[in-house]
Amino acid sequence: MVKPRAQLYSLSVCEHGGKREQVAKGKILDFSTNLNPYGPPDFVFDAIKAAIEGLGRYPDNECSELRAKISKKIGCREEEVLVGAGVSELIQLVAYSFAKTRVLMLKHTYGEYEIAARVIGAEVKRIEMPGLRILPELIVDEMQPEDVVFLCNPNNPTGQYLGKEELEQLIEAAERIDALLVLDEAYVDFVRAAFSSHSCISSTQNLLILRSLTKSFAIPGVRIGYAIGSEGAIKTLRKIKAPWGVSVFADSIGTAVMGAEGDIFLKATIEKIERSKERIENELAIHSDANLYILDVGDAGKKKQELLKHGVVVRDCTSFGLPSHVRFSVRTDEENDLLIHSLLEECNVKER
Repeated sequence: MVKPRAQLYSLSVCEHGGKREQVAKGKILDFSTNLNPYGPPDFVFDAIKAAIEGLGRYPDNECSELRAKISKKIGCREEEVLVGAGVSELIQLVAYSFAKTRVLMLKHTYGEYEIAARVIGAEVKRIEMPGLRILPELIVDEMQPEDVVFLCNPNNPTGQYLGKEELEQLIEAAERIDALLVLDEAYVDFVRAAFSSHSCISSTQNLLILRSLTKSFAIPGVRIGYAIGSEGAIKTLRKIKAPWGVSVFADSIGTAVMGAEGDIFLKATIEKIERSKERIENELAIHSDANLYILDVGDAGKKKQELLKHGVVVRDCTSFGLPSHVRFSVRTDEENDLLIHSLLEECNVKER
């Protein structure tokens, strides 16, 4: 048997939310995935029906219509956009294309950054998060030439969002040092008054932005996302992207959600989510800039099993380096009430 590359021996499969949990009986409410609880929108199913006629031909490898819609909406050129099979694929493309010897990332963040870095043999440097907070100055202090810096913004799992001044500080440092700042904005639609980071693309070669369409529209079964960057960076990513990786269904659905109906859906549902967040934060004395929260419950694995008895699934954050924390998302008000009641009963939240 041919042996795998040496760096793969120490790798483990990255953990994610959304696992199918088994309980004795009853309905399970999944708070472990950070999706819009009001989706998928109805018009998505029309897009699926429209895509059926394309089954007999190869997908559009360039996702031309979707790229055109994205570039028009965010105000960039089509040459600055690459559509991929979700942000996770784009993370791998970035690592393969630009990571040389070292990759920086937060101490507690999305696990696929480390997987992508280690696969290509890069050193991984974790940035400390005092009090579980992102401090931009700690990232700047650690940057070296040719580093690839992955920053999840808002961060998964802590929910913190860095605003305009903080991001501009990081972009300026990346330009000065000649590092590549990769902003993963998978949850940015859930942030109130988020900074239009894509406005910086035309003025820098040291920034790449990754965005997901699956979270905002609750379509995780469709792998679709996009990267925004300089024309040169996007051209490099396109060279190694697997051909026809975006199916005709994903392309059609992505094109649909980037249209006017998608804007209407997002506006209405984000307002509902914001109102739900107020209740959660008041009851549990926690805060997040996104649609996800973490909570210190002492023993995450044990408390997750106890919450399952209530029909509630949360994410055990041990894989994030936080074995005492669980992560949960915002769902509908009735579902959130069950979560709050279960946490108060099982996790002694009242004593906090």
